[in-house]
Amino acid sequence: MRKKSILFLGAILLLGVVLTGFNTNMGQQHAAKVDGDVLESAKPDHGIGSQDSSDTEIQNGTNEVITKIKELKELTEKQVNNRDEINQLGKEIEESWDEIEKKVEKAYPEDYQNIEESLYPLITMAKQEKLNKTKIRTLSLETLDKLEQFNQKL
Repeated sequence: MRKKSILFLGAILLLGVVLTGFNTNMGQQHAAKVDGDVLESAKPDHGIGSQDSSDTEIQNGTNEVITKIKELKELTEKQVNNRDEINQLGKEIEESWDEIEKKVEKAYPEDYQNIEESLYPLITMAKQEKLNKTKIRTLSLETLDKLEQFNQKL
């Protein structure tokens, strides 16, 4: 009974954290609207060349995240107990994304929100003590698809 209560409270806490993140993103979307019309381009204009440099950094960082997620997906396909490796890759994915996160959020707010809808649940699932490899694999595929589509835009 006590274990169920702890699990229930943990689930509620996790849900609260996720919803808080989505609420923050919604406020940013609202700020990007002018008279009800979404701006055509939310990219900041830093002059010639600087956007290309930023896009290159974003693309390189995105490629690093993609590589790590592919490794994670492969680990989930193995039938061995590799929890420590999966937990470590979850941390590495989070660190790699953190390096480019603000740049993506600023230059591509809609793509940022789309990616994070599956990326953060993936990171959370990969860092858990008890793993759900099927869910991690599903989130990996979903996130890979989003990141690869994003990379094609750059």
